[in-house]
Amino acid sequence: MFRLRSTLIATLLLTAALLPFTATAAPAEQQQVRLILLGTKGGPSLLSDQRLPQSTALMVGDDLYLLDAGYGASLRLVQAGIPLARLKGVFITHLHSDHVLDYPSVLMNGWASGLKQPVRVFGPPGTQSMTDNTWKTFQVDIGLRIDDEGKPDPRELVTVKEIDEGMVYRDEHLKVSALRVPHPPFKDGQAFAYKFETGGKTIVLSGDLNYFPPLARFAKDADVLINEVVHVEAVERLAKRIGNGSTLAKAIISHHVTAENVGRIANEAGVKKLVLSHFVPADDPLVTDDVWRKAVGDQYKGPIVVGRDGMEINLND
Repeated sequence: MFRLRSTLIATLLLTAALLPFTATAAPAEQQQVRLILLGTKGGPSLLSDQRLPQSTALMVGDDLYLLDAGYGASLRLVQAGIPLARLKGVFITHLHSDHVLDYPSVLMNGWASGLKQPVRVFGPPGTQSMTDNTWKTFQVDIGLRIDDEGKPDPRELVTVKEIDEGMVYRDEHLKVSALRVPHPPFKDGQAFAYKFETGGKTIVLSGDLNYFPPLARFAKDADVLINEVVHVEAVERLAKRIGNGSTLAKAIISHHVTAENVGRIANEAGVKKLVLSHFVPADDPLVTDDVWRKAVGDQYKGPIVVGRDGMEINLND
């Protein structure tokens, strides 16, 4: 009896000792997270096919979340090997055309490519109207293809939420919050930054804005900050070429954040990596990657990535 009891106690102690190790060795499964820059140009003009207007893809497992949808977003997704039918969400920072011109194309191309799952769309006031007008524009095509090809009705797949700052979306793999940012000539509450928390990583997208210290608090300790950037001297050269000189340059610069101030925000936030995108201007040959890095690096000493269309951002270093 004594030997049996001793054996039982020893077994229980061994089991108890192993339990914490077993729990640690088998963590909850995390989805693979990928971040791909699709379009990195600021402004709506089309200058070349090297840089197209602003859009970014966030992949969480097999789910595609599109962050802004500037012209060419559909094409860039195809070039990146990401099926449009995997679209699960769209997050729009504001309604300038260089951020939304491909939004109707993304919805229609996704639907034409086999989209069957629900899609959640988040954006400022006006996003619902933009979506409704997309359906009106393509109502003939939609109706014919539903009847002739048996496709699901895309209007029933897409749900729009016009947001304010705070938590805007959450599921088992992704949490998204928004911050109001100043982006003249938009009014307060019409332009947003977003924070994406997934797979143990935090990714912040600035949207378009002026120098705004609250962004540093919003992006505190983020793994990646994707920030727009303007180069003052290059904009002044651009304005002289286009005409309307100082008036145009002043307007463009007042809508955006300088490289030095991007660096200041990244430094104050203590972000692990700074990714530059939405370049204003994007085509000045005098503004090389090294020029961008130096202008930002005077304030921020961490890793600086000068974004390119099609570039995938490494989230593991």
